Amino acid sequence: MAGPVLNAPVESASRAVEAEVLAPQARVLPLHEKLVFRVKWLGLTAGELVSEIKGIEDLNGRKAYRIEVTARTLGFTSTIYRIDDHYVSHLDVETLVTLRHEVHRREGSYKKDAVIDFDQVAHKAYFKSQTDGTSKVIDIPPETHDTVTAAYVARLLPLTPGKFFEMKVLNSEKVYDLFVAVPEKAQRAIASRPRAPYLTIKPYAKTSGQEVREGSLSGFVTDDAHRDPVLVVIKAPVFTSLVAQLMSVAREQPP
Repeated sequence: MAGPVLNAPVESASRAVEAEVLAPQARVLPLHEKLVFRVKWLGLTAGELVSEIKGIEDLNGRKAYRIEVTARTLGFTSTIYRIDDHYVSHLDVETLVTLRHEVHRREGSYKKDAVIDFDQVAHKAYFKSQTDGTSKVIDIPPETHDTVTAAYVARLLPLTPGKFFEMKVLNSEKVYDLFVAVPEKAQRAIASRPRAPYLTIKPYAKTSGQEVREGSLSGFVTDDAHRDPVLVVIKAPVFTSLVAQLMSVAREQPP
């Protein structure tokens, strides 16, 4: 449960879906929203993931959504490998691109604190490690996101079965081409939720033209205006399989 996952391709069959690059729909995110997920590993409750929109802030003269994601292990899992990660992103309200991304990771003995400022005009990302003081400048394509903002912007896309959408994402100081495939609409029941139609989501990533093949990710989102991610399945070589299930939703829509 190491926080937002980017390097997760799906089966090559997803490439059969016609690729399109589309702008987000003309609507906005909630002013406040809190999504709480229960994470299971090998069928046991392993941790909790909380993803929140905490209103709108001013950042260097731009109005931006403040989005925070926390991921932590619980109970017995913490005694095996303790995780306590925290991510903060600022997403431009008008353009829906990333302005800043903060990383605060605590995973076993590993520690990382860093801030990345995105200059979407000059197409540069300025990385600064608060752990060891190192810094670097990274060239980025237009409309680059971080992994947190990419997930939220994807919910604003006109998701339709038989389509997929391309996004540029900066993760671990490397730019990825992220493809969000929508293969089908599935009629199914998810835990305590009534049987309902959900959209199947299967993202995969490429870097330098090569598909990333370390694990896989798939999930289901509600087939409504909110596109709530109700179930996410992550398969990785190390952790075998992680399942994140949406347990509660609280939101305040903008006027």
